[in-house]
Amino acid sequence: MRWVALMDDDQIMEILTPEESLDFLDAPRLGRLVTVIAGEPNIFPVNYVLLRTGEGPGTLYVRTAPGDKLFAATVTKSAVFEVDELTHDGACSVIARGTTRVVEQADELERVDTAGLVPWIRTWKPTVIAIDLTRVTGRRFHFDRPAETGESEVPD
Repeated sequence: MRWVALMDDDQIMEILTPEESLDFLDAPRLGRLVTVIAGEPNIFPVNYVLLRTGEGPGTLYVRTAPGDKLFAATVTKSAVFEVDELTHDGACSVIARGTTRVVEQADELERVDTAGLVPWIRTWKPTVIAIDLTRVTGRRFHFDRPAETGESEVPD
């Protein structure tokens, strides 16, 4: 066995405030929409936009065609959304939870179009799914900080 020094949790992991988590979601990134269909978890890589309307944390929007994403949005009506970022200095992960619905109001569709939600590849995606956020949490992990406290036994 060998011993290695560990850092305090607050030196390696930082809990983001809800506002910091929303700011992270607000930057253009690849997200993952997570749903459960017939008891089976499903995960879909998607591009998205976040609109903050003043009601709750905001709403995430995703374009889709008929299929599992649309089915999950109309039947299960709940989803988890995750966005991560990995850099040389660390990593950040934000998880958003909310209720799903199909966007049908013309003024809301116009706001989504104005925000720039378009498919990354040229595919037919006529439907917009909204995820009205109910909870947003995030963490930031710092790499390469020197170990300062604690010890842990590690098998050889």
